[in-house]
Amino acid sequence: MITAQKTRGRRALAVAALGLVALSAAGCGAINDQATATEYAASDGVNFTAGDAEVRNLMLVTTGPEAEARVLGNVVNESDQSAELELGINGSSVTIDVPAGTTVMLSEDGHKTTVPSAGELPGSMVPVDVTAGSESTEELVPVIDGTLEEYRQFLPEGYQPENNEHLKHEEEEEAGHH
Repeated sequence: MITAQKTRGRRALAVAALGLVALSAAGCGAINDQATATEYAASDGVNFTAGDAEVRNLMLVTTGPEAEARVLGNVVNESDQSAELELGINGSSVTIDVPAGTTVMLSEDGHKTTVPSAGELPGSMVPVDVTAGSESTEELVPVIDGTLEEYRQFLPEGYQPENNEHLKHEEEEEAGHH
């Protein structure tokens, strides 16, 4: 015979078990940061704010440390006044003028910006002195080469397939040892 007391006890046990299941399912989220809440640069460049300008996906594209480097990225100016952004890279500087309420896309030929050299090998991060108005800061910006096809068109000295021969050689060696 099932008594009311036994029924209440079973219900309490069932509720506790469901609570434990729910807590264990949510446990990871309770102690770990939610990955989708973290802001990050979704591409190969870096993002930062400089004065009124929002710099997005900034990177340098070059074939080597002493070769000419193309500056890529976007500079957004949502203010009602024009902005001027100065980038100091390896002893050289370039100025990017951004009219009020516009975005300057450095990948477009009309905004092509280069420096004599990045000073570092592709795959490195290079310090860039950023000045906007009276504000100055230093940002670490990645140096990219033509390994990824989407950047080959931006190499100032042009893409040479032999620059990536070392990558194919390693792949061929690994395939031969299996």
